[in-house]
Amino acid sequence: MKKILNLSLVFSLLASGLFAADTANKETLVSVDSLRILQESKEGKVLSAKLQKDIEGFQTEVKNAQTKVVDLQADIQKQSKVLSKDALMEKGEELNKLKKRAERDLADKEEALKIKVQREQMTLREKQLRVTKQVFDSKDWGMMIDVNTPGVICSNKAIDKTSEILKAVDLAYEKDTTNKTKTIKAA
Repeated sequence: MKKILNLSLVFSLLASGLFAADTANKETLVSVDSLRILQESKEGKVLSAKLQKDIEGFQTEVKNAQTKVVDLQADIQKQSKVLSKDALMEKGEELNKLKKRAERDLADKEEALKIKVQREQMTLREKQLRVTKQVFDSKDWGMMIDVNTPGVICSNKAIDKTSEILKAVDLAYEKDTTNKTKTIKAA
């Protein structure tokens, strides 16, 4: 009877040891900073530069629209002494129409630009999350948290895997870029 108890104790210890070894990594909690990955990744920097050009183009359009309005105001002021009351009223209406049209056009363009920025960022974020998930699965981590999510107050740097994920994201981007270059050359 003692031998059976000893054997069962040995087997249970052995089994729990194997189970513990199997789940050791699955109990590992790691953290990442998804915003840092988005901003510091090579593809993130390329996207940021592209979006910055779009924003600068929009700002140029705003300045041009403002210049048109100011120029028309100056013309009306110069001509105010020689124009009749009706002609002056007509010019004033023209100025108001120009202002309203410019405001409407700029508001539409600003909204379209915001949507474009959000769409591009979300597309990149989803792409980076796929790579993050691949690394997570290959490392067999138990849980990963994003330090930028609500509820996370702070995270120990010892569990931070942002640099590791960033390297994998950059590597995936380089492979993707290389494959696109090969495809273009082949065509």
